Amino acid sequence: LIANQFKDNIATDPEKIQKMAHEFVNYQLPPGYAEQVGMDFIVYKMVLIGSPNLPSDTPMIFLAHFEAENITAEQMTQQMQQSVEQQSGSSKLRLKVVEERKVTINGQESSLTVSEGTNSSGKAYRQWVTTFPGKTGLILILIQGQVEQWDDAVLNEFLSSINSGHVETL
Repeated sequence: LIANQFKDNIATDPEKIQKMAHEFVNYQLPPGYAEQVGMDFIVYKMVLIGSPNLPSDTPMIFLAHFEAENITAEQMTQQMQQSVEQQSGSSKLRLKVVEERKVTINGQESSLTVSEGTNSSGKAYRQWVTTFPGKTGLILILIQGQVEQWDDAVLNEFLSSINSGHVETL
């Protein structure tokens, strides 16, 4: 029943997803990436960005916007982790934090948590998680993928493209 309640809130049309995402944050897609799914669960919106043409083990980018005032970054991360596992079937990931680094997103310094581990078949995975204030609330970014497909430069470029202000469109 609850799934039916939300089925209208799941967008797979790229234009709809892009519109949903840009309501809470502006960014430049990495080369080869596209918005894949957008979900509006009232208390939070989530956009999944991935590569339709690259291998499925290419990192996936999850952007989530939380409406709730009193939610912590840890709670957001947990919520996202559960959604990601349900969406991708990657419930067997065993990750542990290997590094905390500073990144600048939207002109503000944020803490990026880097975790690494393996999935159920022993493949090495990496995950980045960070939060920052968006247009209308806290935004969480979770990027997850196989280490062998990981490209720090592309993902850092994506992070630095983010801003919550008005972006001029040509």
